[in-house]
Amino acid sequence: MKNGLMKVLWICLAVSMLWTGTALAAGKVVVVTGASKQDAKDVGTYQPVYDGIKEALAQRDTEIVFQYVKLDGAPDEATRVERGREAAKKALAENPDVVMVLNDESVVYVATQIKDTPVVFGYIFSDPEQLGLPQDNVTGVTRRSFAPDIWKLAREVTGAETVGLISKDSRSMAGVKSYILAGADKLEQVSGVRVEDVYLCDTFGEWSGLVNNWEHDLIYLADTSRIEKNGERMDAAELVGWTVENADVPVIGATERDTEAGAMFSIVTSEKQIGWQAGQMSAKILDGTPVSDIPMEAGEKGKLLINGTTVEKMGVDIPYDTLSSAEKIYE
Repeated sequence: MKNGLMKVLWICLAVSMLWTGTALAAGKVVVVTGASKQDAKDVGTYQPVYDGIKEALAQRDTEIVFQYVKLDGAPDEATRVERGREAAKKALAENPDVVMVLNDESVVYVATQIKDTPVVFGYIFSDPEQLGLPQDNVTGVTRRSFAPDIWKLAREVTGAETVGLISKDSRSMAGVKSYILAGADKLEQVSGVRVEDVYLCDTFGEWSGLVNNWEHDLIYLADTSRIEKNGERMDAAELVGWTVENADVPVIGATERDTEAGAMFSIVTSEKQIGWQAGQMSAKILDGTPVSDIPMEAGEKGKLLINGTTVEKMGVDIPYDTLSSAEKIYE
């Protein structure tokens, strides 16, 4: 009798341990960023995406593995294809339940190589169709651009009618340039501001030469990372500060970091929110929901950020209603 009871207890304990182990084995997610680890750090907006992913999966005890592949800085198409293929193999070697890919390049060159494992993308700028989607095993979160909203606000408070964009030269920004210039008429209808050109730079010499001879009513900072000065990468805050100090026209930004560093204002996507949404999609997949039942989502409404010091210095009058709607004002 006693031996029989002990046997039952041991069986119950074993079942309990098995059930608990299953509950705690909350899956594995591999996150592939289509940039080198150093470039992702320099850009600065990837970290909030990572934070959002971690937050969304924190309660599940999910194992998250971060991988990086330098696609944007690849010298040619053949190299990008090969790096993407190797990145897909490396991700799948982890036997993940979900692969997450971050940025346009990682969708094109990594996600499209993966056929039988669920893929969730995030932090992309292009229309998914331009990136080779839809694909049955792929869903994700698009990153809306708030540039027209920024330009519209700039027109309201400064009277500007034209804008030029200035950015680090990269393959992704070259694509953005083509897209923006092709849609200049539509953007003008929406914002009231004409996009006249997009300037792509590698060095501070190129950047400063453009700023000192600017021909448009506004400077829009598209990507201030990885600009080189004397052979070394400039700190983005230093570059923004110099631009604001030396420009003869208002300088507006595309990121929170640039607004904090001196750009007059920006309306930005919450990168952390994008990461959180992508993490939630991954959680649904881990819970057994088919990818086909998880539609793609857009990033949620942007947040207005204002640099009060720059606004005051430029003598710009921003209406109280606009100021009161700002999520943050830097002084």
